Amino acid sequence: MSALIELQHVSKIYDGGEQVRALDDVSLTVDDGEFVAVIGQSGSGKSTLMNILGCLDVPTKGRYLLVGRDMSRVSPAVGAAVRSRKIGFIFQGFHLIPSLTAEENVELPLIYRGMGREERRRRTAEALERVGLRSRVRHRPSELSGGQQQRVAIARALAASPPLILADEPTGNLDSASGAQIMEMLHELNRDGHTVVLITHDNAIANAAPRQIVIRDGRVVR
Repeated sequence: MSALIELQHVSKIYDGGEQVRALDDVSLTVDDGEFVAVIGQSGSGKSTLMNILGCLDVPTKGRYLLVGRDMSRVSPAVGAAVRSRKIGFIFQGFHLIPSLTAEENVELPLIYRGMGREERRRRTAEALERVGLRSRVRHRPSELSGGQQQRVAIARALAASPPLILADEPTGNLDSASGAQIMEMLHELNRDGHTVVLITHDNAIANAAPRQIVIRDGRVVR
């Protein structure tokens, strides 16, 4: 298997009068097709790690390679272009636009990519059917349950066919039954070839992943 993600001695330092090392000399590799859980408590550095993996931020020191490309010092415009093609995000808070239907929420990132109307409509329909929301495509977020909103978010990530899916506490706002359904969907996406990196503070959720990376005080401890 080839490496999809490589972090080489990555540190992220914030200086607001007093230096804070949110990440401290982190090195790790995630292979193409893996399902990995990054687990840590609040303040451990896992959110900073996710931001770097998602090209939302860059390291202060070290290198981040995504599919062999060095993303450590790229411009915001290049980072945005890479995100739109290589990374699908699933957030705890869903991040759906309230005024748009499920269909429109899924289609919007494809419009930003400049994808043609026919192709994006096809991908949107396939993604929503994949997550079991074929009958809810015209519904707005307020008309959907929490579990259904998260499935729309998964469809949005899935429609672009990214090699990497970053899931940040994807079950955090859901009841246990809905959370179990979302985890099964993530496993299904992984079986279909997507690399999944799951960020969580919950040991039970992390243990559902074949591999766990434990982060504490900005360092990988296991």
